[in-house]
Amino acid sequence: MNWGYKIVFGLGAFMLFIIGAGIYMVSHDNDTLVESDYYEKGLNYDETFHKKENLLNDHARPKIQLLKDTLLIQFSTTGNEGNLNFKRLDDKSLDLQLPFFSKTNQFKLPVSTFKKGNWNLEIDWVHSDKSYISDHAVFIQ
Repeated sequence: MNWGYKIVFGLGAFMLFIIGAGIYMVSHDNDTLVESDYYEKGLNYDETFHKKENLLNDHARPKIQLLKDTLLIQFSTTGNEGNLNFKRLDDKSLDLQLPFFSKTNQFKLPVSTFKKGNWNLEIDWVHSDKSYISDHAVFIQ
């Protein structure tokens, strides 16, 4: 076999490798976006921006504490109602949305059934007809 055949064989092997890698990437499509409805959320970001602006203007950022197997959320005011959105970046099937209502300025949530690890917590709530949204990173042990 002369050097010309070796070059053709090498190029052919390289092309087969590239084609195989492309087929593998297309058939194992697990590199999805964090949000499947990112376009709609982008169009409605004005609402989220106003909620974050209210949070900063009213100094209403809640304090998060993890006490053993309970998540304690302390609000700056009483009478809060909204949703807790727990998101896992590594497994979307574990994402949770929990409604809450608290007459006091505290809300306690048992987290013993939650998978251990990093969670992104988004608190979206209303107090006195004013909407707020706050993002927190929570590590459950």
